[in-house]
Amino acid sequence: MKKITCLLLMSLAANLAVAQTKKINEVNTFVSKNSGVIYNKEKDVDGYYFFYEVDKLKKGDREFAIQILDNNLVEVAKKTYVNNKNTFLMKSSFNNQAMMFALANYKEKKINLLTFDKKAEQSASIDIPLESKEIKWIELMKASGDFNILFPVNNKGFLFNKVADNKKIGYSLKYYPTDGGKSWEFNSPVDSQEILMINPIEVNESVVVALEFSRSSAFSRKVTIKTLVIDANTGKLLFDREYSKDQKPRMISNAYINNNNAVVLLGEYFKEGDNIFDDQSLGLFSEEINLSGQTNKEVLVSWKDDVSKFYKPQNGDKEIGHIYFHSIVKTAAGDIYAIGEKYKKTASASGIAMAVLSRGQSATTQLTITDAVAFKFDSDFKLKDIKVFEKGKSRVPCLTDFGSPQLNANALKNQGAFDFVFTQIDKKNDRFYSCFVDYERLSGEKNKFAFKTIIYDEGALSQDKIYLSNEDTDFRVLAGKVGYVALIEYNKKDKAINLHLEKLNIK
Repeated sequence: MKKITCLLLMSLAANLAVAQTKKINEVNTFVSKNSGVIYNKEKDVDGYYFFYEVDKLKKGDREFAIQILDNNLVEVAKKTYVNNKNTFLMKSSFNNQAMMFALANYKEKKINLLTFDKKAEQSASIDIPLESKEIKWIELMKASGDFNILFPVNNKGFLFNKVADNKKIGYSLKYYPTDGGKSWEFNSPVDSQEILMINPIEVNESVVVALEFSRSSAFSRKVTIKTLVIDANTGKLLFDREYSKDQKPRMISNAYINNNNAVVLLGEYFKEGDNIFDDQSLGLFSEEINLSGQTNKEVLVSWKDDVSKFYKPQNGDKEIGHIYFHSIVKTAAGDIYAIGEKYKKTASASGIAMAVLSRGQSATTQLTITDAVAFKFDSDFKLKDIKVFEKGKSRVPCLTDFGSPQLNANALKNQGAFDFVFTQIDKKNDRFYSCFVDYERLSGEKNKFAFKTIIYDEGALSQDKIYLSNEDTDFRVLAGKVGYVALIEYNKKDKAINLHLEKLNIK
């Protein structure tokens, strides 16, 4: 629930000790996702950026603005420029040096990449031409809100993931440096007989870890998934790994580089012969692979034998069910915390009704998202503890009735289906904060949205929450300087962005 609708801050000041505010006027059009956090080299919040439409000009042109604030909401810089009315923002990102905005224009058949530094000074823009078939795929992305195309490489550059019009649909990963380095490309084979798509799941200064999906047609249920590890400095493939149905079936969900400069893949493992898109997994796995592609070690954590020691079924559940892990955090002591949310696939009454009206064209199932969880592992990925933090239920329609809960969860994650907002790491004090927006159904009073934070401090986990009162407006929550949260509201009537920097009830 990255984008929060039907919210208005009315009473936060009564619940919180400190409040700072800022108002940006003359905002003709603004979408809350067109904003972001600026981090410094220590990955602390350094400020915020906003992209919005200022005014409609003659001959179909529009005036846009890039505005930058510091972490106390004081204006640092503002830059305006003129673009065509058919231009829309696909994605924006920040890499600690610069921010990049990817804008598409169907009429001119191009994507325009704009780059600005922290003072809103613009670098040379980059135009990427589009073919008609590529535009159709982008239109599908726009309809779903899933523009998983732009990734920051901290302190170095940006990675742009573009659909490519090959013999069949393929992909093109293009790296654009901001530190004076060299650009590179990694493309799918032009003559491939398969539809090839790619989804980077980890992008850092050393490697890009991406999942490549291959299928014979858009409607084929037979999908081959290959894990690619690419050198982030050269664009060369270091190694790939395919987990087949008949040999070590795996569903990869997370990846990171550890202290041994090895890639660690995390996800779920299945019984040999199982289909990862349809069958229930046996548990979690961690595999450490060196940059030559050799496995150093692999650890399996069984739902039945390991997780059951720490988790006792609640609210009538027979087992823990499915978990989508959002963040992997390593503490100074070497422990690893995996923060996620429980979910399951259930029947949807409204979906069934829509399926009847649409003659079976709509999904009749939904993902029901419930409690937040924190799995604690030691440095060897041995499970040490599980903490459950109660949340209300959120429901989101499945993309398909035929896929497994895991398949739908991975696809819906990029559309903001879960309640998770962000994890903020305070390395200086060995703390982290994982934040969620929860809809609490309260007995005897009006239901409320709550901003909940799981806090790791002094080796222990705790929880804090603040309430948001529900009125009719549009909202986004962003990380703030340590101990704070930034709440962004767009008032369409006043044509203004209102910002609130609020102190949480933590140290």
